[in-house]
Amino acid sequence: MDRILISRARLPAYIGVSEEERAQSQELVFDITLTCDLREAGQDDDLSKTICYAAVVQQIKTILTQPFHLIEAVAETVAAEVLAGFPVDSITVRVAKPGAFSDKFIEYAAVEITRKRDG
Repeated sequence: MDRILISRARLPAYIGVSEEERAQSQELVFDITLTCDLREAGQDDDLSKTICYAAVVQQIKTILTQPFHLIEAVAETVAAEVLAGFPVDSITVRVAKPGAFSDKFIEYAAVEITRKRDG
């Protein structure tokens, strides 16, 4: 299956377990893999036959206007809404939270999920 990759999209989010943590925007980093058949788009050089990755990123930005407690919930919401809004067979969402640790030896905490159109 063909894949569209969106790598290291750095987007602001109101996220955290405590209300204080959610009070200020924090950066989340997204890696998204969309699987779909890209043959027609490649043969016809036609944007209407592919997934507009800018539209996917815009949808994620819209999702992030609501506050979340967990990056797990962010990943699930992104996966569900992209599957509902775009003709993809599956999506893998990796959400990293660079500010999760104050320890300088840990770059980030992350979750990665894969969801398919049929469950």
